[in-house]
Amino acid sequence: MKNTIFVWLIVLLAVQMSLAQVWKPTSSSFGFTTKMLGIKVEGKFKGFQGIINFDPNELQNATISGTVEAATIDTDNSLRNTHLKEKSDFFEVVKFPKLKMSSAKIEKSAEGYIGNFNLTIKSITKTLKIPFTVNINNEKAVFKGSAKINRKDWNLGGNTFGMSNDVNINLLINAIKQ
Repeated sequence: MKNTIFVWLIVLLAVQMSLAQVWKPTSSSFGFTTKMLGIKVEGKFKGFQGIINFDPNELQNATISGTVEAATIDTDNSLRNTHLKEKSDFFEVVKFPKLKMSSAKIEKSAEGYIGNFNLTIKSITKTLKIPFTVNINNEKAVFKGSAKINRKDWNLGGNTFGMSNDVNINLLINAIKQ
């Protein structure tokens, strides 16, 4: 009897694993926009590493997680980049080298999907909802989403004069099926 139960568990696990669609990120963009003294400031991070398990027919098993290297921040202004990397009011990249995000739940929406993600910047983790779309074409997929966050929720920017609290984040991940 124990052997029969064990065999069935292995079969069920194998079936579950065969249903999962694992996607390997091939390129990505993790960008942000905010305002400083009313002027739009754009930036991006590089070095995305992630794991994507996504099947639109099995959302209860879907997970998306990844990291970007904080030291790759680029706003097309070297002085600002250095300030953002080094100052304790901002990213402190030596102490906190990665920004992390992982899904807690993914649901279908009218326009695509909504992911409930845990976003960790520095040592602070907050949950946010990110609406996103997925375009699957054979063995390739494009995941694209955006959301607005409040920088103060992650203690970023301190009381910097003229800096907007609103930061728009934009995510784009190109992936191939494993």
